[in-house]
Amino acid sequence: MFRWAVCGLGKISHRWVKAANSLPGSTVVAAVSSSKKRAEIYQQKYAMDYALTYDELAMNATLVDAVYVCTNMSDHKRVVELFLNAGIPVLCEKSFALNGDEARSMIDCARQKNILLMEAMWSRVLPANRLVEKMMREKKYGAIQHTTGYFKAGWGHGRKSRVWRHDVGGGSVLDLAVYLVHYTQMLRGKPVTISAQGKLKDGVDRYCDFVFEYPIGASSELHSSLEFPALRECYRIFCEKGEVIVPSFYGARKVIEKPYDGKKTVTRFPKVDGFTYEIGHFMELVLHGKKESDIVPLSTTLEVMDLLQEINRRIGVVF
Repeated sequence: MFRWAVCGLGKISHRWVKAANSLPGSTVVAAVSSSKKRAEIYQQKYAMDYALTYDELAMNATLVDAVYVCTNMSDHKRVVELFLNAGIPVLCEKSFALNGDEARSMIDCARQKNILLMEAMWSRVLPANRLVEKMMREKKYGAIQHTTGYFKAGWGHGRKSRVWRHDVGGGSVLDLAVYLVHYTQMLRGKPVTISAQGKLKDGVDRYCDFVFEYPIGASSELHSSLEFPALRECYRIFCEKGEVIVPSFYGARKVIEKPYDGKKTVTRFPKVDGFTYEIGHFMELVLHGKKESDIVPLSTTLEVMDLLQEINRRIGVVF
């Protein structure tokens, strides 16, 4: 049985724990928090074996096979490096860090310790998006000429939510645009130039419009917003011979193909919690002794973090 610890016991962790426990051969055995009392409450809720502080897990590393870190971004570097130094493989929630320098430090630590570290970017692992990546790599509709994407949210974020707080890594860029940047990087690699504008309040952005330019003159126009009253996201890829649309691309279950000289086709995928693909992939990496993901390699994570940092810099946000 693969034994997980979950570190950071906020809202997202509950869904992740349920997904991890639903997979055959996987169980979450430890709740880990900066607060022992909070860990104990969480442990009891899910009937886990252990309630631990960060240091207690690091000192008892053999209790688990891996740890999922979903603390505030401002704590990722410290917590991830603590566990890597203890020899525990780490699956770290997006955004991976606050900036490129923190990401480099975390990646260097993983490589020096020869321990598996992976960004928990579930979009890259979803079957629908793996299909899109393959289509673009094989140029099914010719070369990409232009892409557009947006990710809008706002529901569920109260006035005191972490997304509005600079001290913990708030703003739409690190919370939402990270998905757009990962998706665009998956399809097109690193842009030549970046332009961006956004609306700021209390040191973080409320929304951001940004454009990536590429050597052949094609561009990617992208938009993230925390001011939209509902959840909306879509990614469109315009190629020489057709268009590919991925509604709800970050949790994609449908791919629409519209060849310019043919009939539209729609490929649908099972309704499964996207966390399960990410968790299953990471478990396979651990069980096969891999030190890096072939789907979300650390070089990709670092490139994305550098791009996010540059977008933030251009709109006046500094972490």
